[in-house]
Amino acid sequence: MQSFQLHEHATTVPINSYQLEDWQKGYESLREEFDYWIDQVEGEIPPDLEGTLFRNGPGLLDVGGEPLQHPFDGDGMICAIAFSQGKAHFRNRFIRTEGFLAEQKAQKILYRGVFGTQKSGGWLANAFDFRLKNIANTQVIYWGGKLLALWEAAEPHRLDPKTLETIGIDYLDGVLKPGSAFAAHPWIDPSCAEDGGAPCLVNFSIKPGLSTTITIFELDEQCKVVRQHARAVPGFAFIHDFAITPNYCIFFKIRFTSTRCRL
Repeated sequence: MQSFQLHEHATTVPINSYQLEDWQKGYESLREEFDYWIDQVEGEIPPDLEGTLFRNGPGLLDVGGEPLQHPFDGDGMICAIAFSQGKAHFRNRFIRTEGFLAEQKAQKILYRGVFGTQKSGGWLANAFDFRLKNIANTQVIYWGGKLLALWEAAEPHRLDPKTLETIGIDYLDGVLKPGSAFAAHPWIDPSCAEDGGAPCLVNFSIKPGLSTTITIFELDEQCKVVRQHARAVPGFAFIHDFAITPNYCIFFKIRFTSTRCRL
């Protein structure tokens, strides 16, 4: 009797704990832009909870039905969940970058992607096209009254924090130049000694080549760049993130082994 029950249980347990179709939905484009109050809530939203949660990530994973080769090449979409008086409101909008608008008008891929996406025309059309599409899809920060969508290799896009409409590229009062990079993984120093204990935001950019230039930006609470430092390190470096201490910015320069560079 026991052996029959064990056998019966084993044959009724699903082989997989997931459905492949559900996972595949993560690679589908979300074309709609929504704006609504959330009316299905489990439990209760604390009435004292006030503020907005912003999220950024690839929202469009094809152009004109032509799929991108990697989700990280997808155009950025900002989602915002605002909490007020025990209620929650959802809104999402695509970031209207220059590349997004151009491709939506043409309904075809016009730019190569950093993660393998190729435009039509074969290798000859792609080999000598070094343009980068600022997809603004990696991070979103609210600092100094500005809502900024970030991507590793280009300038930030400023958005309206209430409507999520794209205001345009923000050059940080001229500190950044067209084509400048402003990385997508800033850190906040909660008590900066050089600012009398006030918080400051720390970010960086890299300019790779035979030697790599790392530029550090420090922004005060008004989103003004108050300090800027540049250092060159030998060799090509691809740097994704970094760490900060009260006195140093710490970078990991990836070769065959990791080494630490102090600036």
